[in-house]
Amino acid sequence: MSFQYEERYSASEIARRVQDVARRIDHDYPEGDLVLIAVLKGAAFFIGDLARAIKRPVRIEYIDVIRTATGTGDDEIVSFHYLTKFSVAGSHIVVLKDVVRSGIIETYLTDQLREEKPLSIRFACLVDRPQERKSSFLTNYVLFPSEQGHLVGYGMEYHARGGHFPFIAQVKMEEDDVFDSTSKFRIRVEPVRPQKT
Repeated sequence: MSFQYEERYSASEIARRVQDVARRIDHDYPEGDLVLIAVLKGAAFFIGDLARAIKRPVRIEYIDVIRTATGTGDDEIVSFHYLTKFSVAGSHIVVLKDVVRSGIIETYLTDQLREEKPLSIRFACLVDRPQERKSSFLTNYVLFPSEQGHLVGYGMEYHARGGHFPFIAQVKMEEDDVFDSTSKFRIRVEPVRPQKT
């Protein structure tokens, strides 16, 4: 399928902001084991660029978030799949996401990772939407301020399209397009712990 979009952030703007965040992380974590965890698919490009921009050694790990409608109304089950075996005990963690909206999934993930006894947990995202929060969750490192509508590019997809764009764009939505209406669901999270190395 084809779709229309409007570029919001160019590749050079993204690269500059990634460098800014990398410098902040280098400053905040001068020593100790540092683990970057990408929430797929949206943070796939982000983690590669950020890891290379950070001057100190880092580990890279991946988590997939699977959403499944229950078929019984407005419930949605969210489960975390740890795609790599890793331990974060005694480490600093920075979780990378594409867009932070309600903060509910991020809060559950924080609680789950905290059980593994890391030294600290922080979050970085491409775009933050604090006006959509349903929790007190705060994002520590933000590339760009809030953008309404559905975003595509730099790893983020629209109907499995556009994730390869080097820029971030806003999709021009049709009136009957409900693709971005997942906020109506009540989320239940299935507890799954990281596999140890």
